[in-house]
Amino acid sequence: MSRPATALLLALALAVATAAAVSAAVPSAANSSLPPCMVFCPIGDAPYINIPAFTVVVRDLANNVIPGSTVVLDFSGCPQAYICPQIPLDPYTVNPTTRTLSRVTDASGSVTFPARVGGTGPAGCAKVFADGVLLKTYALASFDQDGNGQVVSVIGNDDPIFASKLGTVDPTADFDCSGGVVDAQDEFLFSFHHSHSCLGIVDPVKRSSWGGLKSHYR
Repeated sequence: MSRPATALLLALALAVATAAAVSAAVPSAANSSLPPCMVFCPIGDAPYINIPAFTVVVRDLANNVIPGSTVVLDFSGCPQAYICPQIPLDPYTVNPTTRTLSRVTDASGSVTFPARVGGTGPAGCAKVFADGVLLKTYALASFDQDGNGQVVSVIGNDDPIFASKLGTVDPTADFDCSGGVVDAQDEFLFSFHHSHSCLGIVDPVKRSSWGGLKSHYR
């Protein structure tokens, strides 16, 4: 084989290898794993019983996990979302200007957001990106239904707002990710998170009063 031909083959092999390396670093929405719905609580403890943790596993076009990928939860399209101010215990970074939370995947390509977020938003308002690639969009469901950073009725309207959604197909109150009617299971989960806020547990008396309130607002 002539020297020019050998050089050409080497150049082509290098180009193929480079293209493969580049494509391997690109997150794939189809191959990545994300939760079926987005449910948060201002106190950051949404994963409970039937509520999945908001864990994202980023994979590339070849289905390989991507460690060190920056995953961003973007709430800029959810004007009613309440993003609790950053505290030292938050494992993610809050950008109040862009209304985003970000965190980097570990060696397994995985990242979990115990996000302290309140408020609600319609389908498609919340977006999840990995290295700038859109992975999925969501409706935002939160136990803080009125978006004031607290799941209490004494200074807000969480109870009547949630009660008005019972029996409907409203993703902003579908806390168990069933994709169906807002029912008794969602009601139980809402009751459990009563008195939660960005600052911790507040107004603990109100948790026990939910039974009477739900009857009143139905």
